Amino acid sequence: MNENELLEITSEIGYLMIKYGAEIFRVEDSIKRIISAYGTDKNIAVEVFAIPASLIVTIQTDGGFPITQTKRISSRCTNLDRVDKLNSLSRNICRTKPDFETVMKHIEEIKKRSEYGFKTIVISYAVVGFTFALFFGGGIKDAVIAGIIGALIKLVSTLLEKIKPSIFLESVVCSILAASLAIISMRIGITERFDKIIIGSLMTLVPGITITNCMRDFIAGDFLAGLYTMTEALIIAAGMAVGAATTISFLTGA
Repeated sequence: MNENELLEITSEIGYLMIKYGAEIFRVEDSIKRIISAYGTDKNIAVEVFAIPASLIVTIQTDGGFPITQTKRISSRCTNLDRVDKLNSLSRNICRTKPDFETVMKHIEEIKKRSEYGFKTIVISYAVVGFTFALFFGGGIKDAVIAGIIGALIKLVSTLLEKIKPSIFLESVVCSILAASLAIISMRIGITERFDKIIIGSLMTLVPGITITNCMRDFIAGDFLAGLYTMTEALIIAAGMAVGAATTISFLTGA
């Protein structure tokens, strides 16, 4: 495998790992190990710079010019199944050193792996809202309403994806929806309080994996990546707070 092919596969693997929610240190370590496995006899040097929004990989051979590839990660999602498969692929590459075509074939197979259906995800959102409403002290009626709102949040966020909103705007819109429906349910007498409903349904928006990766990046010494993900989590939390607080203030006069 020549240097250009090596740069192509490592950049693509790193890009996909970031896109699907892998930690930054895992991405950089995987790229360095792959290039080291192929470059033992070629004296290949590598530099990797990765943050959640960008990946830069530079390869320089002995006596040659450096070649660089940059990939912009414009959107990310959480798909730990694909992260696991990419991680396994990286280990297999280091062990067996397959050719370029074989590696690209495996990458394409990973990209086409099946995901949970939309109905399953909507039901999961409903279960999360229902469960957390109970967990925070709500009654059965509160939990049912929170579950319904949780499912509606997924439907609304899916519709919003068509206009590609910022994470702040999406959080504001979804939290306004949750707070409005919770207060309306109280006003028409379905429930006696709305706070547990709002808390339970909004747990579907909490960026738990983002916060976890933030702390993993800080611990690994990737402070720039950690600051990026921490800022993203704070923006989502701020959007939730702004949307819910504004709605409660407007509808209840509190």
